[in-house]
Amino acid sequence: MPRVAPTFEGPIPNYVRLRREAQQAVSNELGIIARPDVRSGLAADIIRQADAEIGLHSDERNAALASLWFYDHIQAVSLGHAIGVNRNAVREILSSVAYGDAKKPLPPRMTDEELTEMGEQLGVQRVESAAERLPSLGRIIEKAKARRGRAVRFMQDAALALTEEPYGWDPARIADHAGVRRRLIYKHLAAAKQRQAR
Repeated sequence: MPRVAPTFEGPIPNYVRLRREAQQAVSNELGIIARPDVRSGLAADIIRQADAEIGLHSDERNAALASLWFYDHIQAVSLGHAIGVNRNAVREILSSVAYGDAKKPLPPRMTDEELTEMGEQLGVQRVESAAERLPSLGRIIEKAKARRGRAVRFMQDAALALTEEPYGWDPARIADHAGVRRRLIYKHLAAAKQRQAR
């Protein structure tokens, strides 16, 4: 008979609302700025701040999730609900923690004992209070990702506006102004032009 894993019983944040509110806050902040040079600088700051938050909390979230899966044997799908990601993302997190490679597949259909043994052999950390911490870490990261995504759109549009009259800036100047690499500005310009062409 196949193993039936317990589901995550902690609070599940409303990620749809949380993302929408985070995106709206960025739209409210950047949408009132008429000058694309000012808007691009502020968008770049929001992106950097979001990246820092994601970087600061991702390892902790991933360790908590892996601890709950390997040692508490919580169902992967319900762990995904707790942090606001799909089943594939959960698998990638688990593989990344276990193997250091997000693309390496985990073995299928393990018993609880096999899961625990595997976690111990791979050196997966047991995290105290993982279930209590997981939703708040998911909330922080998903809000930051939502803010970042919306700020990137503003950055793309501002970069495109800066290449046009009356500004006429080249990508190097835009990159310098925003404090980012020129290659990123080329990507932003391509995305903005593609969106505009639709």
